[in-house]
Parts: sequence; C-alpha cells; structure tokens
Amino acid sequence: MVAGILLGVVVIAANAMLMAISGWFIASMAVSGSSGIAFNYFFPSAGIRFLAIARTVGRYAERLVTHEATFRILSELRVWLFKRLVPLAPACLERYAGGDVAGRLRADVDALETLYLRIIAPLAVGTISIAAGLAFLAWFSPPSAIVMLLFLLLAGAGLPLLIRRLSEEPGRRSAALSAELRSKVTEGLQGVEELILLGAVERQAAVVDGLSEKVSAEQERLGRINGLALGGMALFAGCGATAVLLTGSMQVASHQVPPPILVMLLLFSAAIFEATGQLPSALHLLPAARESAARIFDLADAPIPVPDNPVSRDVPAGNGICFRNVSASYLPGKPVLQHLDLTLPAGGSVVLTGPSGAGKSLLVEILLRFRDYAGSVTVGGVEIRDLPKEALLGMIAAVPQRPHLFNGTIRDNILLGNASADAEQLRQAVRDSAMDAWVASLPLGLETTVGINGSAVSGGEARRIALSRALLKDAPILLLDEPTEGLDAATEREVVARLNERFRGARGTTMLVVSHRPACLALGDSVIRLERA
Repeated sequence: MVAGILLGVVVIAANAMLMAISGWFIASMAVSGSSGIAFNYFFPSAGIRFLAIARTVGRYAERLVTHEATFRILSELRVWLFKRLVPLAPACLERYAGGDVAGRLRADVDALETLYLRIIAPLAVGTISIAAGLAFLAWFSPPSAIVMLLFLLLAGAGLPLLIRRLSEEPGRRSAALSAELRSKVTEGLQGVEELILLGAVERQAAVVDGLSEKVSAEQERLGRINGLALGGMALFAGCGATAVLLTGSMQVASHQVPPPILVMLLLFSAAIFEATGQLPSALHLLPAARESAARIFDLADAPIPVPDNPVSRDVPAGNGICFRNVSASYLPGKPVLQHLDLTLPAGGSVVLTGPSGAGKSLLVEILLRFRDYAGSVTVGGVEIRDLPKEALLGMIAAVPQRPHLFNGTIRDNILLGNASADAEQLRQAVRDSAMDAWVASLPLGLETTVGINGSAVSGGEARRIALSRALLKDAPILLLDEPTEGLDAATEREVVARLNERFRGARGTTMLVVSHRPACLALGDSVIRLERA
C-alpha cells in the first residue's frame, strides 16, 4: 500500500517536471536563438527523455502495485469475515436474510475495493504531491506559490469537502438500497417455486423493479455530483494557471524571474493540478464505502452466541452423555427446555419423540454447541463448555434436520465426512444408509451431480446422502435429527434395519435419534417423549 502511494507521487512529480522542463527548454532555446547565446541542450533533452520514461514506467508500476495491494486486501478481508461468521452460526445469523449475509460477504467486501484504490491512495498521493509542488513553486516564485496555494486549496480541499457533503446522503442510501436489492433478488430466486405457485411472481418483480429504480436514482444523483466535481476541477485549474501567469508576468517585467522560468512555472502549475484530480472523487466515494464497511463490521462484531473455550484439554475417553437441570431457548424469555435431566450411556441409543416445539432439535444443537444453555451437559464426564469446539465436534457426527448438500457429486458430498476414507469405507457408508441400490441405478453412480442445495435429487435422497456422510465420519457419538424424513415406508424400514445392523454390534457408538416417525423407534434402546415447556 505504501509502495503504491509512493509510486503515485513519483508519477505526478515526473509528469509535472516533464511539463516544466519541456516548457523551460523550448523557451530557453527560443531565447538562445534570438540572442545568439550558446545553450547546452544535451542535459535538458536527456532529462526530458528520462522523465517521459519514468512517467510511463511509473504509471504501469503504480497500477500494478496498487491493484495487487487491493486484491490482497479483498482476499484477506473476505477470509477474515468468513472466519468471523463461522462462530456466529446458526444462532446469530438467523437474524439476517441469506441474501443479506451473502451480500455482505461478497458485494460489500467488493465495494471496499475503492477504499484503498480510489480513496486512501488518491488522498495520500494528492496531499504529498500538492505540498511538494507548492515547495517547488515557492523556490522560484513565492507569489506564484501563494496564489497557486489558494486555488489548490479550493480544488484539493474546498471542492472535495463540498462534494463529500453533497454525496453523503445519496451514497449512504445507494449502499443500503443496493444491499436490500441484492437480498430481494436472492430471496426471489431461492423461493421462485413458491412465488409461481402463489401467483406472486409479478408482485416480487415489482418490488425488485421499485428497488432498482431507487438505486438508479441515487446513482444518478451521485453521477451529477461527480460531474459537478469534474467541472469545478477544470475551472480551478484554469484559474490557477491564469493567476500564475499574471503574477509571473509582473515578476518578469520587474526582472525578478527570467522569461523561460515563467513558462516553466506556468506549465508546472497546470500539470500539478493532476494531484487534485481524484480528491473530489475520493471523498465522493467515501460515504458509500463507509456504509459498506459499517455493514461488514456490524456483522463481524456481533457477539458470539456460544463462546469457545480457548484452553485446550484432553478429549474425553468416554462418550456417555449426561444432561443435568438443563434449560435453553431459541429466543430470550421464551423457554423451550426447562430443568431437563437425561442420560445416554456410552454405547447406548436413545430416541427422542414428542410434539413440535418440545425442544428435541434444540438438544441436538446444544450438543453441537450451536446454542448455549443453563445447567450441565457432559460428554465422557467432561462439561462441554470446558471443551474446545473443535475437539467436541471431532467426537460427533450429525445429520441435522435440514442437511445441506454442496453443488458437487454424491461422492464429494459424502467424503466431506472423511476425506481420507478408502473405497471400502465409502462403500460401507453408502450401504448402511440404504443408498447402494439407488446409486447403482444412476448412470454416473457416485459421480452424479446433486445440484445447488441438492436440487437435482429428492429430499429423501438428499437425507440419505447426509446420513452416508455422517456414517463415514465414524465418530463415537452420532446425532440423527429426523433421519428418515421424506422416505417412503419401504425405504424407511430398510434404513432403520441397516442402521440397527451397523450399531447393534460392539461398535460402542452413542446414538441420539430425534424423530416423530414410529419406524425410527426401533433404533433406540429406550424411547423418551418430550413435552412442551
């Protein structure tokens, strides 16, 4: 970042000095020709060639370095934000729409491309270049430096501050409306089937069109403000050059400044305004960039709902689970579980059943440390609060109520459970989830693509893929939340039979099953019914 700023200063200095020396050289040659005085043109002509090359090479290097810095900033910022989002899921991220989170992770981070490239760097380059340019002018003509200071302040400070004030509100609204538009478009695409069935496509399209028109209106306002900035810059540059010409002419008339120096100062003054050229644009973009940054940090700085324990300790030797006096809820003030006591012996299996809202899935989320709780929950005799999340989750394989499939092949999705599994382990996981016959009927077998969110497979097939993934992990604790949802009766019986065949042996896996389906009751050594609090 610093190298890019220094190169930007070098480019402006090379351009201004190229103009200055060229003007001085031409004027001096004219004076020399009219007066017959000898003039050494080798040194200035060599300097002109050097400055021309330095300007071209410097501009290329400045673009290369500043864009490299920008891309590094964006890549590191995106990874940093993603790492900040992980511990917020799912409890904290439930407050945000999926399109909104995706927009902050992608579009708002992309918007910060302008922060360094078009805001920080131009402001720094402009300030340094203006100071150096005024010092150069003052060396030859203090009056010219004084009048140039006035117009440079107007162009480099007064006009940018005016532009910033004018663009503050439309820039903020543009960023907020753009974020809302992205969210509405994403939600519309995700729910397009429901919109078609309900006949609400036109209504959703009207909402999107309305937001799009508002975004366009704010961007048009910003465009008009930017046009005002460009016109103001041209006006001040012309006035500054005229002022230098007038003051310098008076010094030439009084023999204080040689005529070639006046030409040099005049062209230098015109060239140095390049330093102020991007200042209005930088402050014009600042409000929108600040709004994007605020949205990012609003999400990144959200309190972690379930803090991790940074103190590393040994993984428990046992896998028995014990809930003692446990209370928990999804929302503050609306308890779902109250004073629950439940014990799952090591190697045993328990099926939880009961009405919706009784807290069955909440128990699973507590064990996965997705939700916090009051009371005590131990695994192998160790309180799960005292275990690092990574160590705890390493002991658990889970099939959540709404499993997610990634846009890859069936094999890719199953191997997420254990990337180093061999062919036999993979075959066994597929068989134990009663998926072998279905996979064998597919032309591409395990190489079949499942689509985005599993859109190319049925709900029951997606659930069995998720079950295979959990079985392949072969963890000492298995959590199954509605493992046979979406399956027909025959397939459901087969899945239950295969799971019993796998876990009724001496494998020692502790299994907690959440289900309201009667067929799944056969998976448990005991069945416990939860009632609403």
